[in-house]
Order: sequence, then structure tokens, then C-alpha cells
Amino acid sequence: MPSLVIGGTSGLGLELAKALRASGDGVVALGRFASKTVITPGSLDAPETARPFDVAGLEFVGFDLTAPALPGRVVDLVGRLPEISTLVYAAGYKEDGRVTDLGEGQIENMLDVCGRGLIYFVRAILERQGGLAELITVTSTSQWTPHREEPVYCFAKAGAAHFSNAMAEDGRVGKVLVVGPSGMKTPFWAKFARDDFDSMLDPVWVAGQMMELREGEYRYRFAKILRGPARVEVVETR
Repeated sequence: MPSLVIGGTSGLGLELAKALRASGDGVVALGRFASKTVITPGSLDAPETARPFDVAGLEFVGFDLTAPALPGRVVDLVGRLPEISTLVYAAGYKEDGRVTDLGEGQIENMLDVCGRGLIYFVRAILERQGGLAELITVTSTSQWTPHREEPVYCFAKAGAAHFSNAMAEDGRVGKVLVVGPSGMKTPFWAKFARDDFDSMLDPVWVAGQMMELREGEYRYRFAKILRGPARVEVVETR
């Protein structure tokens, strides 16, 4: 059974998709960068000519988490995929600003990408399959560190982490890994003015650490992947 990587067409998600493929898993990578055409009900495959890149062994599917009718589109997509063994949720979207600085669209987009998408994909998979062997959720240091300019992002990342923790108590999910990495050298930061980009983590290294963290028998594991120096701190395993 293949793995499904949400947010798997760039950054850490893409590196995780590559690592899973290298380990022998079949991988379907979803993301808004997979094609120029957002997937619509009744059509699974985006045109080959619309894909800006190709990685051997990975199947890329365009899917915009911020487009209307998210719950129904998720159900439609999951219904047309093969049974999934591992769900990796690595999608992320951030807008800086205090809560009164953010427009409704910005708030809704962050909630859809960082939170609601995770909920609806887990829900759709469980309803279709009756179970899921593994859930891997990528959060952020914003999961536990408040920032004045990131109130909604902090809310969404903390919620995604706690939702995943709760899913570890659902007997239909075999194991849950939640990882909160520090900033990484990915396109995620393209629109933000950062003077510390060079000191950020290498997403290839982070993906490798996550592949090691997923090993072993456990119901739930939460780890921080931090920089300065680069290190892994396992906070909880049960």
C-alpha cells in the first residue's frame, strides 16, 4: 500500500516523499505545485505537460487545500486513490500579522492548510478504509512557542499537533508521529524577509531524522527538530 504525502511537492514534504520512495514505499504526493490545474471531482490525473518537475517513482497530483468545498474534494480524491498505509501531512501556509491585521481570506487559508486539511484527510481515509497504519504530522516550533505576529499560525499548528495526539488514542490508527521542526531552507520562506536563512535546517537532513523517528513500536511519539545546533529532542513516546 502506498504512502500519501500532503504538501509533498516542495520543501520538507517533497524530501519525505523521496525518502519514503527510497525505502521501497509507493508514494502519491499532493500539493498545489504539482500541476497548473487544480484537481476536480471526476479527474485524478493532472496533464503531464502541466507538471513543472518530475521525480522518478513519485506520482504527483495537484490539490489546492484553499479551494472551496474542501471536505467533498478530499472525499472524492481519497475515494479514487489506492488504500493508504501512511499519511504524511506536511502542508504549511503562513501569513504574518496580528489577528486584526489579517484578512478573512488569510485566516481561512491558514486554517485550511495547517489544520482542516489534516482533519478531513484523516476522516476520509478512516471512513473509506476503516483504519490507517501510520500518521505523520509536521508542525512547527510555533506549535509550542507563541509569536505576536503568528497568532493564527500558532493556533493551527498547535491544533494539528493535538488532533494528531488524540488520533493516537483512536484504535483505528496504528501509530502517530508528530514532529515540530525549526525553520528550514525551503521555498516556504520565499515571501518573508529573513536574515537567518543560511542558518536554517537542511530539509534533506530533517527528512532523514524523521525517517529514523518513525521506526520502532509505539502508539504516539512527539519530537522537536531544532537548530543552533541542529538536534533532535524526543519529548514523548508512549
